[in-house]
Amino acid sequence: MPELLLTCLQRYLKDPKAFEGKLAGRAVLTYDPPTTASGAGTLDEDGEDFRFRTASGVTGTALGGGDPTVAYLEKTKDNAFQRRVTLGRTGNNDIEIDSPSVSRFHAWFVRDEVHQQWTIVDAGSKNGTQVSGKRLTPKVPEPLSSGSRLKVGQVELTFFTAEGFLAQLKRRGTT
Repeated sequence: MPELLLTCLQRYLKDPKAFEGKLAGRAVLTYDPPTTASGAGTLDEDGEDFRFRTASGVTGTALGGGDPTVAYLEKTKDNAFQRRVTLGRTGNNDIEIDSPSVSRFHAWFVRDEVHQQWTIVDAGSKNGTQVSGKRLTPKVPEPLSSGSRLKVGQVELTFFTAEGFLAQLKRRGTT
């Protein structure tokens, strides 16, 4: 379930070893909401409000207020893709992004257990998926490295391995 980046940072600062233990082996997506001309808000390219939420469809106050959010790449739903973490606009995805620029079933993530490598695959979405500015060919896996910038429709996310995310938290905690 997504949570505020600030909450992750607070948990990390409170007990770094415990937080590192819970994060071990997990990858995350971080979301920094776009800002409007006034400097606040969660607006997409059409000026519409959108929220980053879990597949349960329950949007908590942490996700609707325009704050930076973290989502863990893990299965949260029983669906046809048991080994894939799905991402899209509808509630039957593991990670739901409520934006008109995101397809109902937009993309999926797969972890190669042998090489410990995450990939993202565009599902043939209308508005496409990009990794570090490169538009993906539908159905062709693209390897991810920690810090990879993703664009799903018009929504920008950052992929981090557990180690990369911990490094980000450490930097934020010392500034």
